[in-house]
Amino acid sequence: MAAMKRWLDNLAALSVGLVVSVGAAELMLRLAGLQHPAFYSLDPERGYGLRPGAAGLWSREGHGQVRINAAGFRGAPTSLEPQPGRLRLAVLGDSFTEALQLNEPNTLAGQLQTQLSAARQCRLKAGHPDGVEVLNFGVGGYGTAQEWLTWRHLARAYHPDLVLLLLYPGNDLQDNEPRSRPDRPVVRLTADSHLVVDNSFRNTPGYRWRTSLPGQLLEGLINHSRVLQLLNEGKNRMANRAAPPRRALAGQPPAPTPPASAQAWAITDALIANLNREVAATGAMLVVASASSPDQLWPRPSQRPPDPFASERRLQALLAARGIPYLPLAPLLQQQADQRGLTLHGFTGQAPGEGHWNASGHRLAATALIPWLCGL
Repeated sequence: MAAMKRWLDNLAALSVGLVVSVGAAELMLRLAGLQHPAFYSLDPERGYGLRPGAAGLWSREGHGQVRINAAGFRGAPTSLEPQPGRLRLAVLGDSFTEALQLNEPNTLAGQLQTQLSAARQCRLKAGHPDGVEVLNFGVGGYGTAQEWLTWRHLARAYHPDLVLLLLYPGNDLQDNEPRSRPDRPVVRLTADSHLVVDNSFRNTPGYRWRTSLPGQLLEGLINHSRVLQLLNEGKNRMANRAAPPRRALAGQPPAPTPPASAQAWAITDALIANLNREVAATGAMLVVASASSPDQLWPRPSQRPPDPFASERRLQALLAARGIPYLPLAPLLQQQADQRGLTLHGFTGQAPGEGHWNASGHRLAATALIPWLCGL
């Protein structure tokens, strides 16, 4: 009995010490302002989306102070009904639109709002004397299917006047391949050209665990504990370090975008056609632009692909047949990068030339879009 009492006393002392140590670490991290929140959470319609109310610093690529509003998209709280006299533009897209790497004013959405507000003789703003409001519905990793579902289940409720779909030819078409995915719905095209949404992801073990009571409690604990956030961030960074080094770090260009299958192109066409009809049914207008990929703007022109804009030409034909306005940004950004000696993808010390647009890339993309949008 005496031995058992000593063992219990030691266990109690150890437990108290552990609680005090964790509490002290939690307090120190909070006082230092260090936090690494999870910016994504499950979504029953899209698989995952931005976590409502998340805020903090994104530093895995670039350095962006990020805030996600209560509705689950990046930016300040916004009313469902637009302010009378104000033009509302909704931007759908993937991580190029979401742009966690940058502070909000430096993102494409932020730059569009700034530059559109300052634009003179802009036909788009006619009848909107109270300015412009740009809403950023981008989510990292999305393909056109999830962007269409974002319109249906989130963006449509905000009654935009104009909807800009920013495609990323670097992987959006591949994301539209009708293969089963554990983290998102899959859209398939029937023999009579109808789209069918397959929500089998809801039956995967990962999704079922995270939607269970224990899974939700654990996720809530991580999101509220700075210590657990730090441990989770360390795990993620160790996983990134274990990955093969990127070729751009050795001064080699990123691999060209692999061609998408005919089935992926057909599904992309059907998705955009459906999105166009649904946007038009609200009285709004859909327009499409495409972002550049790192290989198209690689700083050494001799190392770029021999035909870097093949996907853009195919998109141009596809969208022209649908009567949907389209602006390929890659040729315009390549011209600017070459003339001015700019690197528009990547961040200093983090594989410049590869990855997402930096602040210059977002700014010049918005600058290229303004005259086109104002001429619609």
